Amino acid sequence: MSLLHSLSHSSALCTLHHRRHHRRSILHLNKHLRRPPSTLSCRSYPRTLPSSEQEFLEAIADSDERLLPCVRTYENDSARLSLVGAVDSRQALTAAAADGGEAASEHVQSGARAMVVETVYPGGAEGRSTVSTRLFLPARKVKEKASQLKITNDMLGSSTSRNILAMTFRQVVVQQLWNFQLVLFHPGADRNMADLESPREVPWSFALSSLDEGVISMLAEVVCTYALSSTEQLVLGNAHEEFFRTVSRWFRKPGRFSSKDSSVILWKLFEYDMVENATILLEQFSASKGKNRLHKSGSKLFGWKQAVQSKLEKIGGPDFCSWLSEYVPAYRLQVDTQKLKDLKLDGWRQLDGSMQEVLLTQSQMAALTNILDLFYEDVYTLPTKELSCHMVLNPTILSNEKSPSLLKMLSLALAGVIIAVALKAFGQGFLPQFTKEKRYLNGHGTPPSEIDSLQDERSDQAKV
Repeated sequence: MSLLHSLSHSSALCTLHHRRHHRRSILHLNKHLRRPPSTLSCRSYPRTLPSSEQEFLEAIADSDERLLPCVRTYENDSARLSLVGAVDSRQALTAAAADGGEAASEHVQSGARAMVVETVYPGGAEGRSTVSTRLFLPARKVKEKASQLKITNDMLGSSTSRNILAMTFRQVVVQQLWNFQLVLFHPGADRNMADLESPREVPWSFALSSLDEGVISMLAEVVCTYALSSTEQLVLGNAHEEFFRTVSRWFRKPGRFSSKDSSVILWKLFEYDMVENATILLEQFSASKGKNRLHKSGSKLFGWKQAVQSKLEKIGGPDFCSWLSEYVPAYRLQVDTQKLKDLKLDGWRQLDGSMQEVLLTQSQMAALTNILDLFYEDVYTLPTKELSCHMVLNPTILSNEKSPSLLKMLSLALAGVIIAVALKAFGQGFLPQFTKEKRYLNGHGTPPSEIDSLQDERSDQAKV
């Protein structure tokens, strides 16, 4: 990853899982630590950017600024969101001194005036995501702060204190955002959860970076809108499924979810086309056996309808479904570079005008949602951030008139079934037979050739 790079002999890393230390450093961090806008009331970075890594560390060692640089990273198997920003220097010094000044003393004794310390903390109940915090600190001031805290050896000898840095770093508040980078890894990417300290060198599918937090907000708004729509379908169940399937065969239109200003658009591709092309896909799955990694199914919000799932399992079994979820594109994500200023894109395909797009599998979509969820639930990163989703309704609506709503849902379900049966009979008796060519309309589908290219692009991707 260009944002940060692991070297040796420069910092201590404490993980909640491993309880051991090793040393890491930075590479060309000054390219990414952009100064905040001039409207901010406090200066959080030297007026002149250092030209080398050593100069940057020297600037940190001599810093009397009220804010210090920080990198907070949310990561799972398939996605990573890294934010470069600023934290309060007093809070950062206190958090780094919570180990009694052990790490700071090591740096001072070795002649290092600045220290770069990173901790890794579990990020979710699923056990595959983490939240890491990297601080850039003056070692001497950390050591002085540790002497003021007066932490005893008995406290450091407890099982909790061995991970005290991981816990204190997790609670350091990122107050300002200078830059962020979002990376989606290639399908099949897998983390070694037993060795989180080693850097990952994984080919990525695409990357997005910007100075504007609003880009994250627009992306999250679209994902939230789609998640709410999927939840609604799960709640209503499959009562209307036969009806919508019959109608959709005549009036095909992919699901479209967009932000309020249409700067970010998500297209959900046709599920039933996957069933119709199952024979071709099954041949590709059989040819790829032993070459691709398969993960367990993720959230139900990013799965297929029950009828589709059942048919696919009958055709190829559970492993076939896992392969489809991991490697076959199911979404198109588009961004408008004219509406989203100061946006850097890598691995995106240029469309007409200012639109660019990437393909997402179900597994990648679930990973992206998990990362955004971690970010917005984190009260220690940009505490004033807000998630805008125009589909969120007044919650009191859900608590009022429950019985009439239930009766209304049942009535609609019954009506839908009756109409579906009538339409099916009408279509079989009077409508002409449509062509059985398996294709996607209006440019919103994904032919099998794109599935091949998605799996064969590993060698062309940059190493993260």
